[in-house]
Amino acid sequence: MLAEASSSLLIIMATVFVLNCVALIVFVLFRQSDSGGIGAAFGGGEGGGAFGTKGQAVVDKVITFMGATFVVMALVFSLVSTGSKGADARGVGDEAPKEAPTEGSK
Repeated sequence: MLAEASSSLLIIMATVFVLNCVALIVFVLFRQSDSGGIGAAFGGGEGGGAFGTKGQAVVDKVITFMGATFVVMALVFSLVSTGSKGADARGVGDEAPKEAPTEGSK
């Protein structure tokens, strides 16, 4: 299923994932908090953050969308990485039991 994804598709997904992570970090850092946050360092302060008063609602929606995208892509990468290694369905304790040595054998 997902384990059969081509390497070019995985590279594209990884690039989008990294760009999403960087953008999410930037938007979270510029989000206005009660104390002003890093957005106040760039002239936000009284103006409602680095993106203005009305822009803050947009920033909150963008952060929500990018956070959801981050979670979904992380789950997809988890499915792809566990399936692509060719691992079988056996667990650690599913190996065939070994016979216990008898007293007469060495």
